[in-house]
Amino acid sequence: MRNILLFTKLNDNYIKEIKEQMEGYDVLYVQNEEEAEKYVKDTEIIISFDFEFYSNIVDKASNLKWIHLLSAGADTLSFEKLKEMKVIVTNSRDVHKYQISQQVIGYMLMVERALNVFVRNQMKKVWDRSVRVSELTGKTALIIGVGSIGEEIARLLKEFGMKVYGIRNSGKPSLYVEKMYTSIEDCDILPLADYVISILPLTKDTYHLIGENVFSRMKNTSYFINVGRGKVVDEKALINALENKVIKGAALDVFEEEPLKEDSPLWDMENVIITPHMAGVTPLYMQRAMEILRENLIAYKEGRPLRNIVNLDKGY
Repeated sequence: MRNILLFTKLNDNYIKEIKEQMEGYDVLYVQNEEEAEKYVKDTEIIISFDFEFYSNIVDKASNLKWIHLLSAGADTLSFEKLKEMKVIVTNSRDVHKYQISQQVIGYMLMVERALNVFVRNQMKKVWDRSVRVSELTGKTALIIGVGSIGEEIARLLKEFGMKVYGIRNSGKPSLYVEKMYTSIEDCDILPLADYVISILPLTKDTYHLIGENVFSRMKNTSYFINVGRGKVVDEKALINALENKVIKGAALDVFEEEPLKEDSPLWDMENVIITPHMAGVTPLYMQRAMEILRENLIAYKEGRPLRNIVNLDKGY
């Protein structure tokens, strides 16, 4: 018998649907590595979030053909081992574009309209009309790591009358991006950007990719936003840039260590907006993730190419 192992507990209706789609497979939910070991030898497919992934099990899965991640990240997987085993990995990277894009817009509106200041004033019962406010119209944004999320952010920002530039390795142009760069080093718009937005995944090439090299080139009225991965940013360099007014402020959903430590200077900075890695959260998440999984299960059975294949050389 061929097995599909679930490392993640799914709604009973979703499990029923998988069983109906994948007739001839045993669909098994396992809660730990010890339990997974009982079934791993006959496992052909693994379905999981990356943060619930039991990496040690893969070594014993001699019949494993495909791993599907219900998350967009693939940080916990051993890419070299999976390449050696010729395992296909797919993810759910398209599930985040609406909620993360809206959160980025929310950050930017808070900054321009000083909404974070007014909320603090409300708590202190302070009526202060001297607070300076502005608008997004006419401002410039640079998006680092333009994928499906970056495309949606760019589309929304264009509606606000902004100029939007982007960076992605392929240099592939976008309808909503004025100019696409292939690297930070070659990006001559960086010193002119009012907002620099990172949506980069974490790979061996992106670890600490953004640090003093980026912040020192930003203008002192600009804001940095990170909704990608925390370890892409050198947090010490970011704190230094904020403390020394190299940049004006930041909005951060991800950090090098999570939860963010209580003694981090970031907590006490009035020019920093902090959210606890919530940008991707939405009640529609699993509905969207299951649409991708459903499509891929059908394609797998029919021997067609799968959607959202992870490049194991690049790590995303």
